[in-house]
Amino acid sequence: MPRRGGPHPAQTRVPAVQRGDPPAAHAHAHVILLSASLLLLALLCYAVYPSLSPFVILAGLLLLLYPVRREQVPRRLLWLGVLLFAVWFLSAIIGVLAPFLIALFFAYILNPLVTLLERRGTPRWVSSLAILLLLFGGAVAGGLFIVPALLDQARALVAGAGALADDASRAIESGSLTRFLERFGVTGEKARDVLAQNLAPKLQEMLTRLFEGLFDVVSSLSSLAHQLLNIIIVPFVLFYLLKDFPVVLHRTTMLVPRRSRERFIQLGEQADALMGRYFRGAILVAAIQGTISGFVLWAVGVQYPVVLGVMTGVLDFIPYVGLAVSLVVATIVALLSGGAVGTKVLCVVVMYLGQKLFEATVLGPRILGSHVGLHPVLLILCLLVFGYFLGFVGLLIAVPATALMIAGVKEWEAARKRGTVPGE
Repeated sequence: MPRRGGPHPAQTRVPAVQRGDPPAAHAHAHVILLSASLLLLALLCYAVYPSLSPFVILAGLLLLLYPVRREQVPRRLLWLGVLLFAVWFLSAIIGVLAPFLIALFFAYILNPLVTLLERRGTPRWVSSLAILLLLFGGAVAGGLFIVPALLDQARALVAGAGALADDASRAIESGSLTRFLERFGVTGEKARDVLAQNLAPKLQEMLTRLFEGLFDVVSSLSSLAHQLLNIIIVPFVLFYLLKDFPVVLHRTTMLVPRRSRERFIQLGEQADALMGRYFRGAILVAAIQGTISGFVLWAVGVQYPVVLGVMTGVLDFIPYVGLAVSLVVATIVALLSGGAVGTKVLCVVVMYLGQKLFEATVLGPRILGSHVGLHPVLLILCLLVFGYFLGFVGLLIAVPATALMIAGVKEWEAARKRGTVPGE
């Protein structure tokens, strides 16, 4: 117990700098203490630099900025740090997430079918299991019958790319092609020299790069299926995502703050109406086009019909460019397939142009519905930009990604007219 009238115990613990030192001396001691602490902290960071990770940096950023998070600049720095950490974290674990992302994509594509069957009285788990078994059966059948033929033809085509120039040289020496060139004053010997010196190396390089690229895509997908997906993870996750897809959507929506939840649902429905229909329709159209082209090429006697059919289906996702590349490559292979070359080339040209007309007048309106609404100039520009930064995958996603961005810009413009844009 302190003595009556004596000093309060808290007063006896006042530091010496507050008892007799002037305020300037106290501020000077505070600066020295802070400087020494920062120096020691820098030395500590230097010492642990080899083991310093983004987790530690984010924790330090939260420790420093969270107490002052209500101020504008610290709040923005905090959000920037969290965003950069999220980008690093996703890029670091993308290999682990790959099976789950693939399963989520297929669940999103197949969910309307499961929902339709559910409305007709089929439990979601039954329809999900049935779809999964059909997909598994199709994958097994493709692995047993289609993939081996595809790989064999791809290897043969890559290996024979160098011989195509020799075949073209022999074609120039023969019959009607030589007489056709002589009408324009080009002799067979001169054409052969030009082909050997200029056209042949470029043709060989172009075909080799093209088919090696396609073969690498197939090989990388096969390697990914065996190494990352383990052939078990994706079907297992896909079944539960399909069965509980409405629950997943509901839980995701509940993570959004209540004041923004209704707007989030509205934007999600708009994005689903655009992206979902495009992806589902584009996959179906590409499968139809690839099957038709492969069958017709096989029927008219063009070599490597499986590879060319798969190439046509994959490139069908790329407007304009896909048709041009498929037509040129199939025409070159038809020229060098022997037999009635003129008939084969004519069939190839008619088939690809007819397929494009069939897609524009029948498949597109019935399956894809309304077009995504991109101007041809903007479409070509987005293909170039996405292809430059993301390669072949960028070409595949260029159209829906650009359409989604344009939809976002239109929504922002509409919000500006309503005066509901935050910060304005």
